[in-house]
Order: sequence, then C-alpha cells, then structure tokens
Amino acid sequence: MTFDAILFFALAGCGLFAIGLYIEEWTRPKDERAPDPDEMADDELLFIGWDWLTPAARRQRLALYQRRVQTKIAKQERAWLRERPSACAKR
Repeated sequence: MTFDAILFFALAGCGLFAIGLYIEEWTRPKDERAPDPDEMADDELLFIGWDWLTPAARRQRLALYQRRVQTKIAKQERAWLRERPSACAKR
C-alpha cells in the first residue's frame, strides 16, 4: 500500500467515527442527555460526571455552585441579623 492509500483510509475512518458520534448524540432521547445545571436541585448533582465535562461546562457549574453558596450564606446572615436586635434588647 502506498502512503496515500493509508492516509485516505485513516481519514475515512476518522470521518466515519465522527459521523457515528454525531448520529448517536442526535438520536439519543432527550431524557438521557445531561440535565440543565440550573434545574438541578441538589448541589451534589452538579458534580456528577465532572471528569467528562468540558472546561467551559465545569466553569459554568462552579459559578452556579458559587452563586448558590453565596445565596445560602446571605440568607443565614439575614436571619442572624434579624435575631440580633431582639437578643440585644433582652440583655
């Protein structure tokens, strides 16, 4: 075989593999695809399949987790500040 034939078969194999991946993703039912991070109720679900995520998806999920933690801390601080005046008045 010549180098041209080997190169042709290698490129044809890569092309068929890429087409197969595209068709597999296209035909996969919607419920099997990765869930939308904004719809995930539990923070632990954000990190399922972490190794298979792209760097952009990882940054997006980390930003969402950070916003959730900041919101939780802000709620705790507001509750503490609401209780504080009544605790000071009792003294």
